Amino acid sequence: MRFNPFIIIKLVLVVFTCVGLGLTFFMIIQEVKIVGAYLVSGLFILVPGTILYGLLFGFRISEKTRRKQAERQETITFSDAGISYQMPLFDVTQLIEWKTIETVIFTDYQSDDHAQFIFHLTQLPIQTKTAKPWFLNRIFPFTPGNPKEIRIEDDCANFHEIPQMLYKYLDNVNLIDLNQNYKKGTLLSSKITTRNNTIKTEEFWKPDPDYERQKLIFDKYNRAIEQIKQN
Repeated sequence: MRFNPFIIIKLVLVVFTCVGLGLTFFMIIQEVKIVGAYLVSGLFILVPGTILYGLLFGFRISEKTRRKQAERQETITFSDAGISYQMPLFDVTQLIEWKTIETVIFTDYQSDDHAQFIFHLTQLPIQTKTAKPWFLNRIFPFTPGNPKEIRIEDDCANFHEIPQMLYKYLDNVNLIDLNQNYKKGTLLSSKITTRNNTIKTEEFWKPDPDYERQKLIFDKYNRAIEQIKQN
């Protein structure tokens, strides 16, 4: 029998919450007057209880918060000039010209929070600042560690359009289907629930230990990924 890891996590959270409730009840019965003890028991209730609520019901985000998140979200757009990479958090926009792209590699590691495209360039991207940057960005301007290496993660708006745009503007591009989860190995369990006329399917997969973590999407000189790593 295979255990669903999410069920185990939820059970652990329930146990911690019950421990906190039991400890608080015990201290009330014993008339304990140590404030620190109540703080500890309160944390045992609040922290796992909050996480458990989020796993079961999700957290609601206000429309105002959604708008602010959208305003701060990184975005890429495409044109004949190149890829425009907008970073509102730093009040900076970088233009990656098509002719300057030497190599593009897609990476998706189990240990990383995000999949990403890594662009290796022959020239620096054209960088522009907003007219009125935030005061901290004026004091500490954006300075990339490796200016000829641009990393665009999958939480960036229009991220999924990158393969098709590369295919449109560059030659010898290896297309990749970003809708396919290459990490999936063996299906452990599947659950179908119906709520408010909406059918929801939850699948839990065992990761494939041999999946390809790096995929070469484009190389200007048609090199293999092993050759690129050696340079």
